[in-house]
Amino acid sequence: MLRWHLLILLLTSALAHGSELVIATTLSPEATEHIIGQWQTQPQAVSIRTLNRTSSSLERLLNNPLGEKIDLVLSSSPMLMQRLQDGGKLSLFENKIEDSRRLVPESIRSTTVAVAISGYGILVNRTRLQEKGLPTPKTWEDLGDARYQGMILMSSPSRSDTTHLMIESLLEQRGWQQGWASLLQVSGNLATISSRSFGVANKINTGLGAAGPVIDNYANVLLNSPNLSFNYFPTSRAAPMFIAITHTSTNQSEAGRFITFLLSPSGQQAMSDSDSGKYPVYPLPPNHPMAHQQSLLLEHPPLNYPLTIQRQKLVQLLFDSAITFRLTQLQDAWKALNQAELNLKRPLPEIRALLTQVPVSAEQAADPQYLSQLEQQPDFRESQLMAWQQFFLQQQRLAIKQLEALK
Repeated sequence: MLRWHLLILLLTSALAHGSELVIATTLSPEATEHIIGQWQTQPQAVSIRTLNRTSSSLERLLNNPLGEKIDLVLSSSPMLMQRLQDGGKLSLFENKIEDSRRLVPESIRSTTVAVAISGYGILVNRTRLQEKGLPTPKTWEDLGDARYQGMILMSSPSRSDTTHLMIESLLEQRGWQQGWASLLQVSGNLATISSRSFGVANKINTGLGAAGPVIDNYANVLLNSPNLSFNYFPTSRAAPMFIAITHTSTNQSEAGRFITFLLSPSGQQAMSDSDSGKYPVYPLPPNHPMAHQQSLLLEHPPLNYPLTIQRQKLVQLLFDSAITFRLTQLQDAWKALNQAELNLKRPLPEIRALLTQVPVSAEQAADPQYLSQLEQQPDFRESQLMAWQQFFLQQQRLAIKQLEALK
């Protein structure tokens, strides 16, 4: 009798597991909760369980043959989707919705579907700013203003593909050298570097920082707080949210049905509800309250995805070498420079130039051979990292030497 009970329990468990969709996602639980809740109201909807991971962790999960069985991957990262497709981890999916297809990089259109769009901007804690008597920062230049010293938060591209895409957008729009100059100036105001991009939003919400660059859906789920506000970057472009079915999914049909739901009117409505903070892939009618911002996001040209994917490793390594691993020294150097400019009542462009240069040229950053060596040759990568370290150390020494000469 006991044996029969055990057999029934095992069969029940197997059936339950078979009727469940598992979604591995780089999004926060708050960003997916509402969408999944709306799916569960559909007739005969199977249950969904999410695994929230960073891109690198999610990739390791899918590369582990003994790991969790995953049916769908949901992420804002085209780089992740490209690597998964290249590794044979994704199933083919025919997406006939042109409004969705055009938002997907051409190289991954055979497997990957765009189901929503977002934009980037600055989340601020208004209470903290009011306490300091400071205006709301709305641009990258504002984030680098000396008045916000020790009050800015952001993540790094090696920890967050969302942050990586924000940085790539800045680099493409401003140019390689000027883009890095803006980032290095912002670095002087950083309180810390968060390990996750949605951690930036949560820290600002709790008052650990006053402002920081984030994607809109991480901000919007928190905007019921009267302390917070969010403003899009004036040049923010549309950042699609992608989904794909894994090659090993045993629930391909149900997974496909979930994607079809997301592209349906009710699914798109769920995506654009305030709880999700995203925009549908279909153009909204002009009288819709979200139509103007959606139009602004879509009017900017998309990222150069081939270049973004190709130089991902370079941007990650250079950001950590230039900023993450030098944060304390940068904070000290910028504090000294800002104080010197205040005392002298004039800018010091020569010293600023020393603190905002990077050791990689725009030509190298677009050179397939250089990028390939950096990606695939450990010895070459290590030699570059050592050279970069020496470059930043020398620049910092020169800046400090010139600042001391002004005293």
